[in-house]
Amino acid sequence: MKKILIVLLFLFLTGCEQIDEEALKEEIKAELTEELEFDINDINDHLSMVSNMVKACTVTVEVTLSDISETHGSGIVYKSDGDDYYILTNEHVIRYNQSIEVFIPSINKYLQASIIKEDGMKDLAILKITSLDIVNICEINLVEYVVGELVLSVGTPVSKEYSNTVTLGMISRIQDDLIQHDAAVNPGSSGGPLFNINGELVGLNVSRINTTYSGNVIVSVEGMAFSIIIEEIIDFIS
Repeated sequence: MKKILIVLLFLFLTGCEQIDEEALKEEIKAELTEELEFDINDINDHLSMVSNMVKACTVTVEVTLSDISETHGSGIVYKSDGDDYYILTNEHVIRYNQSIEVFIPSINKYLQASIIKEDGMKDLAILKITSLDIVNICEINLVEYVVGELVLSVGTPVSKEYSNTVTLGMISRIQDDLIQHDAAVNPGSSGGPLFNINGELVGLNVSRINTTYSGNVIVSVEGMAFSIIIEEIIDFIS
């Protein structure tokens, strides 16, 4: 941008009649294109760095419901105490469990988990695992968030084959204790963290709307996911 301003200043001082307008347009266009590409590369590098950081503290929560039935969700490792690590997830992910295992992608291990605290009304739960290996954590602090802000959703949609999937979206609406956003979430994403692009937790994915009625016809819906707000999370873990 500085180069463009210098060119324009030169035009002003020397007089426009001496300048080839078409050549000037091409020069300014080239400068703008170069700067735009540079800015996009910066953004991509930043998003890649933050994605790798937040993936490191996101886990898969696998729940055995019976001898023949299993389900899974996602979670975030947010605190440690010696060899004990604490994971935040949704209560509905672990409801009716017979046993719970947590898959830690960063160390490629399954670890048995116990329930420390759960609240069905808030749909939040805290699990504890014990690991001799160091497990990455993402601290939870109160941060501001606004409609229009970019966010990253992390989790294990569909199956553990897709653990640590990161999707990008935008906060669409904030109402009561929920953030509505359009980052892609799917079955298995519940309990997965929602971060701002600085890698700070702003919410915990809890649900989505994927169909609705148009008259008597069921139609698909896209881009309507919901996360529990950070204020509710901090109140629960405190």
